[in-house]
Amino acid sequence: MNDSEKRRQRLLEQTRELYGEKRSIPAIHPRYGAAYHQIYSDEQPQIPPSTFGIRLFLCLLLFAAFVSMDKNKSEVMNVNSSRIVDEITTNLDVAEVWKEL
Repeated sequence: MNDSEKRRQRLLEQTRELYGEKRSIPAIHPRYGAAYHQIYSDEQPQIPPSTFGIRLFLCLLLFAAFVSMDKNKSEVMNVNSSRIVDEITTNLDVAEVWKEL
């Protein structure tokens, strides 16, 4: 390789480094760093874990407790199943509740 070929090779490598895919992020304000990474990142966005399973389990547990209270005619802290049903079916005016707060 002569000097001309070496120079061309070096310029080609510099050009690949400058315009290649493996370059670092540009100097941007930290406020916009998250947005830049979200737009130009190669990583797939991660879905946050769901709490649906926990909420479903809690609802089933509460329902089982209600059915057990109703079947055994028991009370917990002076509350029985008929009072729970009455409280659920009571019509409530939300506007008046907010005024009282």
